[in-house]
Order: sequence, then C-alpha cells, then structure tokens
Amino acid sequence: MHTEAEIRMVVRLLLELHGELNTTEVKDKLQEVLDFDEEDNISSKTRPGEVKITQRIGNIVSHQRDLFKIYPEGFAVDKNYNPAKFIAITGLNKNTRILKESEIKDKQNKAKVLISPVNKVYKKLDWNAVNERRTSLGKSGEEFVLGREIERVRKFAPDDVSRVYHTSENEGDGFGYDILSLNRRGQSIYIEVKTTTGGEDAPFFMSINEKQFFEVNQKNAFVYRVFNFNQRSRIGEIKIISGKKLMTDYIFDPITFLVKHK
Repeated sequence: MHTEAEIRMVVRLLLELHGELNTTEVKDKLQEVLDFDEEDNISSKTRPGEVKITQRIGNIVSHQRDLFKIYPEGFAVDKNYNPAKFIAITGLNKNTRILKESEIKDKQNKAKVLISPVNKVYKKLDWNAVNERRTSLGKSGEEFVLGREIERVRKFAPDDVSRVYHTSENEGDGFGYDILSLNRRGQSIYIEVKTTTGGEDAPFFMSINEKQFFEVNQKNAFVYRVFNFNQRSRIGEIKIISGKKLMTDYIFDPITFLVKHK
C-alpha cells in the first residue's frame, strides 16, 4: 500500500506533467503515473465509491489546516477553491511560488503530446532489450548522478533537496527521464542518464518515449552521459547534453522494432 508521503511525491510528478489539477482530476489521473497495488484498490469504508489510494488524495487536502500550503515535495495545495487545486511550484528556499497561468498552459500543451492516443500511459514501460538502465551498469550510473545532483542542489538550496527525485527507480522507466532535479532558479530539470564504461562519444539507446519527451522539453531536459565509468568504484565522468543539442547535434538511428502478434 502506498503511503500518503509516497503519494505526495507522485502528485508532484503529475503536476510536472499538467501544471495544475483539482482534487478530482488528481484522483482520476493518478494511475497515469502510479501502479496501484492490491491494498491501494481496497474500497474505502469512510468514502463510498472510492478506493483507499484516492482517499489518501482527499486526506492531503482535509489534513491541511491552512487554506494555502506549499509542500516540500514541490507543489502547493490551495483550498480557496472547491475542489481544492494542486499547483506545481518553482523557485528556491523561501522564495518559491506557484506557476503562472502561462507556465501552466505550457505544461498542459506538452502533456497533450506526451499523453496521446498512441502513448496513453506515462509510467512503467519495459524496453528491457535495449535500455542500459535495466542493467547493473545503468542503475549504478543513475545512482552516481543522483548523488551528484543532491550535493549540487544542497549547495544553493539546502531546504529543497527533497525535490531531487529518482523517478525511474521509484516509479518506472516511462517518464522520459530518470531524475527530477532543480536548476539555480528553482525550475525543474529532467535528467536522463546514459552510462558507459567507454568514451564520451559512445552511442547510446533512447526509447521513442524518451525522444518524444526531449522534443517537447528541449529547454529543461538533459542527457547526462556518464562515461569512463568504473563499476567497482562507481565513479565516472559526466558530459551534459541539453535537449536542444540532442536534437540538433545527434543522429537518431531507428535500429530496433517492437514486434507484436496481429
């Protein structure tokens, strides 16, 4: 069963997608980013028609004493509306703010592309045959980058370290990125980690989902190319490739196919 604390982090991932959602919408969209387990799906005894996990969404709102509150996971809940609004935030430390309408609209437009009739779910996808992330090398590389990101953010925003999140480890590979982090302005950045024991220009694999994510998030999505990685010491070098550079300076060679029975 997912705890309320775990659900708050997943709500943050939803808001990274949509920018703003009311309580009803959060409940409806939760399965876009989270796999419900058996206990999550048990019917609530106190809220007829709901299962336990969606009840916990309501609990976030009902347990909040203030009309407006910013949560350390990286979102705000505004109870001045009915139903209450969950809104993504930006900024650092004590200077965080909710997203402007234009910023929310931008996220909503991107979400229309990322969650389309072809790509209905934004969570766990299994393309294990080509994804280095599923290997011990890939996971070690992600952990190496995660540690570096936590320390980097700690230097300029110690109060916001909890907003650095290992998305692929906790929620699955389908998000288009592995690590959710922050830049020095407190804006979200999305990191896809690609690890090799070889040199910095060794080719790497990307899924269609990852490529699509980078196409619509070129300004704040980055590939961290971990190279010369030593699995024993878990140390390597990092080349940071912006989404824009990825689209202009790299060639995408479609060399694999997903084959299904008709």
